[in-house]
Amino acid sequence: MDLDLIERLMRLLENSSVNELELTENGTRIRLSKTVAQTLQTNAASTASSSADGSAKASASASTAEPKEHVIAAGLPGTFYRSPMPGEAPFVEIGDQVEDGRKLGIIEAMKMMNPVEADCAGFITAIHLEDGAPVNAGMPLFTLEKIA
Repeated sequence: MDLDLIERLMRLLENSSVNELELTENGTRIRLSKTVAQTLQTNAASTASSSADGSAKASASASTAEPKEHVIAAGLPGTFYRSPMPGEAPFVEIGDQVEDGRKLGIIEAMKMMNPVEADCAGFITAIHLEDGAPVNAGMPLFTLEKIA
């Protein structure tokens, strides 16, 4: 895959409202996501503010374990599908244990089927949309309880 293309895609993603982009070319897959960077920036900002505060209590709360609940949001607008084909069983149900990278659903956008995959291991605790529902970028799709 061309590095210039990857750099251009990164710049386009950074300047757009889309949170995630996935591209497959000649068997090579690349997935770009802004959500991880936003989470890291938020965590860094909260840690910096608690350190500047000087409060032992704020410092202790910043160093506690990360939250177990994790939301997987839509990376692009389209139509959300819970199963691979109409009439087939959904990819996941509430209570299912999933591994990082497991397909949870599909978003159809401009006649392209874009997989929604787990970005961490955990148990499905909520499915926020019905099959065939319209979705916008950033809308919550699934909530997971992370496995420590």
